[in-house]
Amino acid sequence: MRGQTISPEISTARETWIIIGGGATGAAIALRGSQAGHHVTLVDRAPTAGGLTATEQFTINGQSFEVDRFYHVILESDERVLALLNELGLKDTIRWTSAPAEIVADGKRYPATSIVQMATLPMLKLTDRARIGASVAASLALPMKLANRTTSVKWLRTTAGASAMEAFWTPILRAKLGTQAERVSATFVVSTFRRLVKAMLDQKGNRFGVLPGGYAPVFEEMLSRVQAAGGEIRTGVAAQSVESLPSGGVRVTLDDGQSIEGDRVFVTTPAPIVERLVGALTDAERQQLSRPLLGVVCGSFLLATPPNDSYITYLVDDLGLTGVIGMHALLPAEQTGGASLVYLPHYCAPDDEWFELSDDEVRARMLDALGKAFPDFTPEVLASSINRARHVVPLPVPGAGKPLPFVTSVPGVHVVGTAQNTTGTLNVEASLELVDAALDTLVV
Repeated sequence: MRGQTISPEISTARETWIIIGGGATGAAIALRGSQAGHHVTLVDRAPTAGGLTATEQFTINGQSFEVDRFYHVILESDERVLALLNELGLKDTIRWTSAPAEIVADGKRYPATSIVQMATLPMLKLTDRARIGASVAASLALPMKLANRTTSVKWLRTTAGASAMEAFWTPILRAKLGTQAERVSATFVVSTFRRLVKAMLDQKGNRFGVLPGGYAPVFEEMLSRVQAAGGEIRTGVAAQSVESLPSGGVRVTLDDGQSIEGDRVFVTTPAPIVERLVGALTDAERQQLSRPLLGVVCGSFLLATPPNDSYITYLVDDLGLTGVIGMHALLPAEQTGGASLVYLPHYCAPDDEWFELSDDEVRARMLDALGKAFPDFTPEVLASSINRARHVVPLPVPGAGKPLPFVTSVPGVHVVGTAQNTTGTLNVEASLELVDAALDTLVV
C-alpha cells in the first residue's frame, strides 16, 4: 500500500512512531503502538509485509493457495503466539497434529520421534546412549556464564563422546544451524534443553500447529487494525537513513525521496541494515551489532508424493541440506492442491556460495541431495520456489558480550529485533517476547 495514508488528527495521538521493517516484530510493535494511542507509520521495502513469515502463492491442479516462504510451526508452549491469534480471532484456524520424525544415515531410515527413540538408535553403542543422557543432564546444570566460554560442539563432544557426537548430536545441530554449527556457543544447547524441559513440565504436549495459508491472514488482520486506528502502512519503499533532529524527534528518509518525521523510530531490521541506516551509532554499539549471522537458502517443493511421512528428517550424512522438512505431515494435501509440501533448507553463513547460485542450480543441488538421502525415492516436482535470507539471526558465539540495548545513543532511535537475540533460535514466539520486553523497557 505504497503511499496510502489513513490518518486521524495527529493531536489525538500521544506520540508519532515510525517502524522500519514489517516482519513479526515490526507488525507487533505497530499493533501495540496503535492500541496505546500512538500514530504509527510502518515502512517495509518488500511489496507485502511479513518478512521471514511472508507467504507465496502456488497453483496446483487448478487450486491456488498460499504457503509460508520459510517453514513455521506453532508449539503448544508458544503462549504469546497463541494469545495474539486469540486476540485477532484466528486461534481456531490453527491445525494441530502430531507427526513422526526420522534420522537417515547412509540411506537407511530410523524412527526418531522421541528422545527415547533417538537415544536408542541401532548405530549407537550402549555406552553412547548412556553418555547422551549424561550430556543432556550436564547441559541443564551448566551455568550460562560457563556455557558462553565454549562451543556447543566441543561441549557435547566432551560430555557425550566422539561416536555419539557424530551419530546423534551432529545431525541435530545441523538441522538447526547448518554449516554454522561449529561456531555456536554452548548457550545454544543449554537454552534449547531448558525450553524443552520446561515444555514437558508444563505439560504443553508435543503437537505442532500450522496455519493453513501461512501467516498472511495474521499480518492482514494486524495491519488492518493499525490502519483502523489511523496508522499508515507503506510497503514497496525502503528506508535509506535514520537521524535525530536538532529540534527533537527523528527523521526517516525513504528511497523514493520522501521523508517521515516522528517522535520515535523502531528499527526492526537485521543488524547489517541497522548499521547502514543509523549512521550516528557509536563504535561500541556497532561492535554489539557485529556478531556473526546465520543465513538460509530454502527450497519449497510441491511433490506428487512425499519421500516419507515425517515432519523432520535429520541427516547424519552431510549432503548440503540442513534436513528435510515434511510440512505435508502437518498440512493435509487438500490444502495444497493435492500435492505434498516439502522444504529443503540449507542454513549457512551470509557469504556462502549458495547465495550466488541461480534458482535452477540451487534446485538441482537440493534434489540431488534428496535423492541421496532417499535412494529409492524419485521426486516428481509439480511446483517449486527458492527463497533466500542472508541475515536470519545472530549466532551466539563464545565470548559474545551483551547485545545492543533497545534504547540507543541516538535520541529517539530504538532497535528491536534479532540484534537482541542471544539464543540463535528465531521464531514468532521469540519475536513477540522481544517486543514485550522492549515496550516494557520503554514504558510506552
